[in-house]
Amino acid sequence: MGTYIYKMPDIGEGVVEAEITAWHVAVGDRVSEEDPIADAMTDKATIELTSPVDGVITAIGCEAGEMLAVGSALATFTVEGGAEEIAAAEPQPAVDTKSPAQGGSYIYKMPDIGEGVVEAEITAWHVAIGDSVSEEDPIADAMTDKATIELTSPVDGVITALGCEAGEMLAVGGALATFAVEGAAPASGPVSELASEPAIKAAPISAPAQTRAPSSSAKPAPRNAPPLVLPEKTLASPAVRKRAREAGLNLAHATPTGASGQVTHIDLDRLEQTLQPEEGETRIKIIGLRRIIAERMQASKRNIPHFTYVDEIDMTALEALRAHANETSGEDKPKLTVLPFIIRALGLTLKDWPQFNARYMDEAGFVSQFSSLNLGLATMTDKGLIVPVLKDAGRKSIWQLARDIARLSEAARQNTLKTDDLTGASTTLTSLGPLGGIVTTPVINRPEVAIFGPNKIREKLEMRGGEIAVRRVMNFSVSCDHRVIDGYDAAAMVQDLKALLQDPQLMFLS
Repeated sequence: MGTYIYKMPDIGEGVVEAEITAWHVAVGDRVSEEDPIADAMTDKATIELTSPVDGVITAIGCEAGEMLAVGSALATFTVEGGAEEIAAAEPQPAVDTKSPAQGGSYIYKMPDIGEGVVEAEITAWHVAIGDSVSEEDPIADAMTDKATIELTSPVDGVITALGCEAGEMLAVGGALATFAVEGAAPASGPVSELASEPAIKAAPISAPAQTRAPSSSAKPAPRNAPPLVLPEKTLASPAVRKRAREAGLNLAHATPTGASGQVTHIDLDRLEQTLQPEEGETRIKIIGLRRIIAERMQASKRNIPHFTYVDEIDMTALEALRAHANETSGEDKPKLTVLPFIIRALGLTLKDWPQFNARYMDEAGFVSQFSSLNLGLATMTDKGLIVPVLKDAGRKSIWQLARDIARLSEAARQNTLKTDDLTGASTTLTSLGPLGGIVTTPVINRPEVAIFGPNKIREKLEMRGGEIAVRRVMNFSVSCDHRVIDGYDAAAMVQDLKALLQDPQLMFLS
């Protein structure tokens, strides 16, 4: 007995991925060689994929309706026979047959970056066709929902082809770049062998994405089931999807005229005609971090019923304390802004209000509350909004908080944040500093359930003891997920926070 992995075959004509529209087998099914196992749709046709061996299905590579790259594991079989018979049945990687004197070609396939990533956006190329590169030279930047990864050359050679343009998505296993190499060409190899080949340097620049738990109820289609069209998923070939992505077109806005209800190139032509630029209009393609931010904000507003509570806090005493601390501290101490004081007060307050320091995993049906405050700090950079995480903020001193805030802010601006700096937030604070405005209604960073927003400190005249007094006040906002937090709780929590900020000595007695 042994295991045979059937990899997505090369369908030809430049196809690097296909949509698996239907499964004709399920895990546990026994199949014979040439039995149909799945339907794969390209921009040319729907192709029936048949079993290359006799055996029992032990795993399938994706769900119906998902894209699968050429070279990725389509199905895994338990087969009878010895190792020699199994090896004989395995498809062999393509090897260039030219002699060493002639040289050859090497195809560098998009590596498996891990953590369930099946595709990445190529945000920048560092090479062009005709460039000579050495092994380990950077050739492209690939952005996932976790970070931006620098992809480096696995060989010495000359670039003869690039797999896509900057701003396009490329599937794991897709041809990233082709090299002309000296001597016998190394085998490009199956995707599973590439993980150890390329040098991948992590340079995270984006906020941590929220991991979506896979659906345990989704099952492959039964044998001979008709092609499956997923709800809310527009049917279109990979070529049409690619064209729509490049043009910034929403497939859902097209009127499908294909025989099976799919959107065709003609349908995209009609859609484009209705979206011609107006005179004086400049269109800017949304790619990279800006695209990630847009997708997250849309998902947050679509899934979370927000409400925002705002109250005014008298910061006069705290501002006096802060000024005194800066005047009397030594040169080894950082200058204090108001932010470390707000974070310390927040850490103390949320001990009594753990429902705000939480994530709502709505697809799995539970809320996770945390005893430690791992606070995301929304930070504006030249590349867009990034949210580094201040770890264990509730247990740090004012001076430690000031140093950590400065370090994370500078690393975000210099694009030197580490992966650990971008993960693990339990709630988030967003501040526009002196531009804070009077009131903000921040958007929650899903799956967190709250986001806090201090606004600008301003002077205000008040009557105190029959006399007019100048006070320094600040509006403080909190946006909450109304599915798990009630308005009364938001108001009561802010009152507790307000008490600490208005009498700041209390936060140092706890």
